[in-house]
Formats: sequence, C-alpha cells, structure tokens
Amino acid sequence: MSWKPVAEKLARYLPEVRKPLRRLGLGERLAWTAIVLILYTLMGHTMLYGVPQASRLAGQSPLIMSIIFAQRMGTLTTLGIGPIVTAGLILQLLVGAQLIKLDLSKPEDRATFTAMNKLLTIIVILVEAAVFTVSGMLGRLGPETQLIVFVQLVAATMLIVFMDELIQKGWGLGSGVSLFIAAGVAEAIFTNLFSPIMLPDGYYQGIILALVQAGFKGGTFGDLLYRGRFPDVMGLIATTALLILIIYLESLRIEVPIQHARISGYVARYPIKFLYVSNIPVIFASVVFTNIYFFSTMIWSRLNPANQNPMLNLIGTFNATQYGPVPLGGLAYYVTSPGTIANAVTDPIRAIVYSLIMIGFCIVFAKFWVEVGGLSPYHVADQLVKAGMQIPGFRRAPSIIARLLQRYIKVLTILGAVIVALIAIFGDYFNVYGGGIGILLMTGILYQYYELLIRERMLEMYPLLGRMLGES
Repeated sequence: MSWKPVAEKLARYLPEVRKPLRRLGLGERLAWTAIVLILYTLMGHTMLYGVPQASRLAGQSPLIMSIIFAQRMGTLTTLGIGPIVTAGLILQLLVGAQLIKLDLSKPEDRATFTAMNKLLTIIVILVEAAVFTVSGMLGRLGPETQLIVFVQLVAATMLIVFMDELIQKGWGLGSGVSLFIAAGVAEAIFTNLFSPIMLPDGYYQGIILALVQAGFKGGTFGDLLYRGRFPDVMGLIATTALLILIIYLESLRIEVPIQHARISGYVARYPIKFLYVSNIPVIFASVVFTNIYFFSTMIWSRLNPANQNPMLNLIGTFNATQYGPVPLGGLAYYVTSPGTIANAVTDPIRAIVYSLIMIGFCIVFAKFWVEVGGLSPYHVADQLVKAGMQIPGFRRAPSIIARLLQRYIKVLTILGAVIVALIAIFGDYFNVYGGGIGILLMTGILYQYYELLIRERMLEMYPLLGRMLGES
C-alpha cells in the first residue's frame, strides 16, 4: 500500500477546525484573531502544575528559540509553536529535496501535504514533551509529576495547533505562527521599556520608567548605561539602531530589467531582495542548535549528571541551577549564545566559536534553501520564461537567463546569510530588546499584516474585485 492513502486515512481521524460556512467580514476576522492572541498570551503566563520552579523558569530561556518558537519556559507555552515550525520545516525540506514526491500545485497533493504535516506535528509534540519532561529542563520531577507535566504539555501544545489552524482556515487573519512570534517579540520589547517591577539596583525594570525615575531622583544616567541581562540604555540604543538598519535592509532591492517577449514596449524590473533568503538560514541553524542543547541535556541528566564521563563531556557538561541546566562545556556550550557582551568578553573563545558556527551554518542552510525552496537562478529563470518574459539584449532561454541571475543570487545568498547571522549574534551581545532575529522577524511579519489588511479592506470596498479573484 502507498504511503499517501495511509496518511490521508489517518488524517481523517484527527480532530480539525472546520472552515466557516461563509466568508467572514474583516471585523469578525479581527475579533477572532484578537481572541486567539489573548488566549495565547494568557497561556504564556499560566505556570505548569507540578513544576516547583516554574515561576523562575518562565521567560528565562537563553536560547534564540524562545523567540522563533514563541515559547516561555515553565508555562503552558513551554513548547510554543516549536512542533509546528519543526514539522513544517522537515516536511518542506523532504519535499524540496524530492525525497517525498509531491506536486504542491495539485490540490490533492496539497491535501496530502497538510495531512502529513499534522501527523508529523503530533509526533514532534510527543517527542519534545517527553524530552522536556525527562531531561531535567523543568527541574527534577518524580515519575508521577513527569506524567502530569507531559500531559499538560501535550494538551496545551495541541490547543496551540488548533488555534493556528483556526486562524489559517479563514476565521482569523494571516497565520497563527506568525501572529504568536510577532506578539512574543512585541511583548518582550514592551516589557523591557515599561515594566514597573523594581530591581535590586533600586530602578524599575523598564528602561523608560527607569530613566524617568533617575531624572526625578537626580541620579546619574550612567547607572543605567549597562545592567547586564536587564534592560539598559545600551540595549535601547542598540534596539533603535537595529530596527532602523533592518527596515533599510528589507527595502533594498537589485532590479533586473525584463520585458515581454511578444508585447513590444512592455518593460519592467524583476526585484531581487538584498536579504534574499530572509531569516530562513538562522531559523534552520537555531533548530539544529536547540536540538543539540535539548538532547545533550537529556543525555547529561540521565547518563552523566556528575560530568565524569570523558566521552559524554564532549557532547555537553552542565551545572544544575534553580533556572535549569546551564552549559559549562562541550558542544552544547559552544552552540549556545553567551547572552551578553559581558559574558562574551569574559569568555572570548566561546563568543568567537559560537559566532563562527552560526555564520557557517547560516551560509550552508542558505545555499541549501535556495536549491530546495525554488529560489535558485534556474527556477527563477524558468518562471520568467513561462511568464513570457526575457532580459533585454539576451536570448530567451532559461540557461542564459539563469547564468545572468546567478551573478546576483549567488552573492546575495551568502551575503544575506552572513548579515542575518550577525544580526542574531550581536542582538544577543548588545541586549537588543526582543533579540536581533526577533526584531527581524517582527518587522517582516508586521509588514505582511499591513499588506494583508490593505488587501482585505480593498476586497470589502470592491466586492466585484473579490469575485474576480475568487475570494467571495
């Protein structure tokens, strides 16, 4: 029996969110989007039952995945959207590499892809929930408590899957995954700016409130210039500068002149983004780094808790703290960001090795994604030829157009990968609010929502346009 019918048959028994019977208005979809967002935010502040140090673990994850996976350690969103993103990336890579034969332009194959994606997501949920429960990342738990925590993680993450599905099925706007990422980064930025929590140094946690407080108290603003892992003036300056830089980089394009092969006088330009592969490489690299960290933690907690096994020490050595395992050496240590500029200066070898590994992985994944993601010069050239376009002054052949495009795409692929890697690295080092890659992700997501809102508004104002586009 072929695997396709098996996947489709299994998918029939999985619960799903039904599409609305009619196309909802923009106001209704915004309301559903807001409800889902509020529910996810509340889950991110609801501690797991049975984890004694949950209040300390919440929000303390040093990994970049807390941004990409919109997770808060110790809460119902401990796994966040990690299983959804991981399953989707794995399946996309398998399909792009032709290891799984699916033509996503066909409705039946798209349905099969969706069914397989949901099945794989559930498998990843079960695996990750088990890893978090038994690895010691949530503290040392007894057998009964482990079962309780495992059930909570599975149930909460399945609810997140359904909320994402609800958004995508037409009840809300955009994608639940994108919405949760943007909301998590925005919440982190807002907290760093306006949190009223009083810190041991006598100032508020929020840097804006702390600056106002310093002004009224007649204190020196130098006290707020650097505060370690807490919001400070250096982080405020770095966040503002990085936001401006990202907006500028996102707007950069290399425009290749094209014209229609049969309609004389029709001249246009094909834009190639400067950040050609966007943030995909750093997401892939972060997935690899996090899986190394997770599984090395599990191996350490079960087989090497005293850090006395020389072979296992190569994978990772840890120190058990109230905040969970902290890497001390091995591979896990060097694929984890130092976190702050002070830590980077204290251990420059770790900072340099981490940076080089991140940049190297981003370049490799960028090249791989260009090939399997339909972004290679040949794929682009083939699409232009099929659309009846050609580059002025050159013969209308995919091989010739691909050779011309390769001059730009090859350079931009590597350069873009290095830039997004540096954004992620220095975003951590200079205490950027929400993380460097978080700012990059949020900027792109908010721009997509801006375009989506304009499109939805246009469809409401001009119903005929919606019927022409098949949106009614």
